[in-house]
Amino acid sequence: MKILIVLPVYNEQLIIEKSALKVWEFCRRDLSGYDCKIVIADNNSNDQTGIIGRELAQKYPAVDYFFTKQPGKGVAWRTAFQNYEADIYIVMDADLAVDLPAVNLLIEGIKGGADLALGSRYLKGSVVVRPFFRDMTSIAYRLLVRLILGTKITDFQCGFKAINNQVKNNVLSKTKDDGFFLDTEITILSEKWGYKVKEVPVNWSEYRNLNRKSTVKIFKTTVDYLIKIWGLKRRTKIGG
Repeated sequence: MKILIVLPVYNEQLIIEKSALKVWEFCRRDLSGYDCKIVIADNNSNDQTGIIGRELAQKYPAVDYFFTKQPGKGVAWRTAFQNYEADIYIVMDADLAVDLPAVNLLIEGIKGGADLALGSRYLKGSVVVRPFFRDMTSIAYRLLVRLILGTKITDFQCGFKAINNQVKNNVLSKTKDDGFFLDTEITILSEKWGYKVKEVPVNWSEYRNLNRKSTVKIFKTTVDYLIKIWGLKRRTKIGG
């Protein structure tokens, strides 16, 4: 069985080598029964990320470096998924906020019949470490999405998901967002279009580095997301 693991990156020269090698070692040790490919999906970085990614791909056959000029995290992992063939497609944030053993839960979820398996920070058994303000904004977003879109899913923006080829071909190919909202979009469309969604608990810790600053602007992102949530509500009503 082929497993594709995509790490979307933009200007991640501080962490990408360590993260990619940690995933590679995990696959070698814990997923030895699978044919694993790790893809560093670079959406137009302008630091040393590309150089590091190419060097890793040359040194490790299980690692590929994939570049797209179009900016956006969503573009990075959607395009990477579409350019590779696998049985299970996994995306995870490059800071590895989720402890890697949860990858097994994603794989088990897909093998057990789920079309989309996703990490949730709000399930019993999940452990979350993050600043209070970020936690409150995440909770508020979660409640807003559940209220407007009428879903029982507990987490939408956790960057830790797995899909099968049905969702890749029939849902991911119809998604529109090129940024962070793609996590919510593919989750809601999969659920509303009748695909089986399974959430799994995760140990999640927000990566903090004094030299690595978040590129998310809270106010602008909140307004953009409100518009996109209402647009998604219209799409689920009309089937696309």
